[in-house]
Amino acid sequence: MFEPQSFVIQEVKGQKSDGMGGLIDDWKPVKTVYGYLDLLTGTNENALQNASVEDSTHILVIPDFTVGITDEMRVVDSAGRIYEITYSDNPVGVGHHNELYLKFGGDSVGQE
Repeated sequence: MFEPQSFVIQEVKGQKSDGMGGLIDDWKPVKTVYGYLDLLTGTNENALQNASVEDSTHILVIPDFTVGITDEMRVVDSAGRIYEITYSDNPVGVGHHNELYLKFGGDSVGQE
């Protein structure tokens, strides 16, 4: 069996200067989780059934249920790749595991 990878869940904790007179979101770590990231596959029929995940590119399964993860947060993997959370699911509402639907957003280099 494969070992889970670590991922950092971040959320916006304010704004900071972009160095050119504007402001950008100031993302800060909230918690570290361990799970399995995979490409999301499916058909248009699945996307039509659940519009909240139609733009998703990946899914992160977190075997140990973690309370408080929302679609206002993002995920950063160990290589610094950023994923927007498009939908945070607690399948069948039993608190067994998390399924986070994600949209790849690029590398964190130059975005911090």
